[in-house]
Amino acid sequence: MSSGKTHENGTGGLWKAFAAIVFLIQAIASAILCVRAFSLGMIPDKYLFGLVIAMWILLMVTALLLFVGVRRPVSASFIVKRLFALLLAAFVCFTSMTGYKALSSVRTAVNEVVADKTASGEAIVSTMNLYVAAKDRARSSSDCKSYVIGIASGENVRSSKAALNKLSMETGTAVRSKEYASEEDLILALYRGTLQAVIISSAKAEVLSDTEEFEGFTGKVRLIKEYDITEADLEFIPGKEGETSETEATNPIQSEQAVEGGITTTPFILYVSGSDTRNKQFRTSRSDVNILMVVNPNTKQILLLNTPRDYYIPNPKSTEGERDKLTHLGLYGVGCSMQGLGDLYGCTVNYSVQINFTGLETLVDELGGITVDNPQAFKAYNGTSFKKGKISLNGKEALAYARERHSFTSGDNMRGQNQMRIITAIINKATSSKSKVLMNYSGILKALSGMFKTSVPSSDIEKLVKMQLNDMAQWKITSYAVTGKNGSETTYSSPNYKAYVMLPDDRAVAEAAFRIRKVMDGKTLK
Repeated sequence: MSSGKTHENGTGGLWKAFAAIVFLIQAIASAILCVRAFSLGMIPDKYLFGLVIAMWILLMVTALLLFVGVRRPVSASFIVKRLFALLLAAFVCFTSMTGYKALSSVRTAVNEVVADKTASGEAIVSTMNLYVAAKDRARSSSDCKSYVIGIASGENVRSSKAALNKLSMETGTAVRSKEYASEEDLILALYRGTLQAVIISSAKAEVLSDTEEFEGFTGKVRLIKEYDITEADLEFIPGKEGETSETEATNPIQSEQAVEGGITTTPFILYVSGSDTRNKQFRTSRSDVNILMVVNPNTKQILLLNTPRDYYIPNPKSTEGERDKLTHLGLYGVGCSMQGLGDLYGCTVNYSVQINFTGLETLVDELGGITVDNPQAFKAYNGTSFKKGKISLNGKEALAYARERHSFTSGDNMRGQNQMRIITAIINKATSSKSKVLMNYSGILKALSGMFKTSVPSSDIEKLVKMQLNDMAQWKITSYAVTGKNGSETTYSSPNYKAYVMLPDDRAVAEAAFRIRKVMDGKTLK
């Protein structure tokens, strides 16, 4: 007869019940993690099967430690095994829940970067600015409640009226307004003192600031407030946003054209648009960044093509082929910019992405820094100095590098080329370090969700990420920037006043078109 106590009866029965609950909880937690991983659609099969096998082995180890030897007398080893089993189960459950949360955040991040065309009420249609003369006493919207506010008829009239409604609600007063034929007339009336305040779109203000007639506009007026206008704000304003009169008929703009077979097997072109400072997502806005990313997933080749923001090209909205600055095309929607560039280079631009460089800093830090080959030494706006040659950049330095333009004689042209260098370095780092990508998977995608929105379908994004994680192939990235000469011309967006433009170099455009065709056809660029 043994003198030691067993767990066959009494406390043994309680232990078995408790152990069964612990085992069940671990099994459920493991299953939840595996199901979440499989449903994500981004993780390669080899990693998924490895996860399932690992979870199964851990579950079997827990079972052995919990149940084997229950009939034996209580001993120190018995207690140690049971204690270890509980710790192992707790560890697996904690890891499973943490992994589930991380994978769910990845799913959220992907959903956030994909432009939701059905949730139009959430997008900012336009931003309307309330201005007074620089010498005016008004410092806030409440100071303007007794003013006559000038607005312009035309494509932004509904947004202007929506801004007036917001101003009235803020001040508790039905503000008075007066309608003028154009924004130019509004500004001239403000200069002459016949108007006390005006409301015009921020985009139009930037367009007019580019003209010779209204150069220095921002120094002659004071911005009182910005009003972000959404579809919900326009709901009760009669008419259709962006409508034009019968004498101002415009061409329809083609919609984005998805590639057949998906982006993991079919070459495609992505239009990268955006500003180096903007932190809001606009349906229509000027673009400081105008890069075509030509991608061939079969040859693992990417061509980055930069077109200067002031390039003087036909505006697709014009029925007569009137030319405009490339940056102005964005005022008529991203599709207008895509079609304008497609017409320029004789290609079809499939998708768009609106980039926001304020998310760049986080992304670069999540990747552990990047390396770029800097062609010339310069000092950025924030005082950071960049030497010539290969340089390593952290997030803050990368942002400063991508934003600087005043240090270069070619200004925006060099900024565009530097932004292509940053994009190239990010792609190279993300595709060359499997461990870095996998360890910071969630953080990288979160940074991307704060950096851009894209029209690429989420299913294609998932397949592309899965393909890359599966083979971690090295992509060959080349870049090219078209050039031109300085000029002064009227534009489609501001037909009555001349502005600085860059007249395209036909040979550079032809070379860019040639390179696009080579990449799309599967040929290798030198």
